[in-house]
Amino acid sequence: MPTITTIFAYSFLLTISCGFPLSVFGQTSETAIVQQAVQLQQETPADTRIMDYFEQMKANPTDSAIHVKLGDIYYERALYELAINSYRHALELQPKTASAHLGLSQVFRKKKLRALELVEMEAAVADAPEDPALLLKLGVLYMEPEHFDYKKAKKQYEALKKLQSPLAAQLGGKMGLVD
Repeated sequence: MPTITTIFAYSFLLTISCGFPLSVFGQTSETAIVQQAVQLQQETPADTRIMDYFEQMKANPTDSAIHVKLGDIYYERALYELAINSYRHALELQPKTASAHLGLSQVFRKKKLRALELVEMEAAVADAPEDPALLLKLGVLYMEPEHFDYKKAKKQYEALKKLQSPLAAQLGGKMGLVD
């Protein structure tokens, strides 16, 4: 299991390698990252996946997919600040990464930052406009009271129909559309 120093060092190096101090990342603060790193160290049993990804990161630090996977693991463990940091670093390395935007959207939903949740989901769809699952998620967000916009939801519905996705019926059902 990594030590707190190791975890903090990797998180810190990830952030610094972007060329930005931690405070630039809005929702991410040094204190929150350190607290989550301590929490990660204290949890048992050890999650070897994190160390595996750290090793992969050392071998290929510019692979955005590794940072996304690490963000996903942090998200699963409710280490949201570390997840945000990993997803944002992935986007620094590869700006058009739908999976990083999706991860950020999910984190912001958990943190009840609804406006940021929507912005990131819209960015995910912009990066992968042919992904039916993302189109559905965005359409569903548009139907929620916080983001309600029927016209935008219908646009997602039409895109799903154009792709001939069975998910169109699911979104259509939420919208009250009958085919």
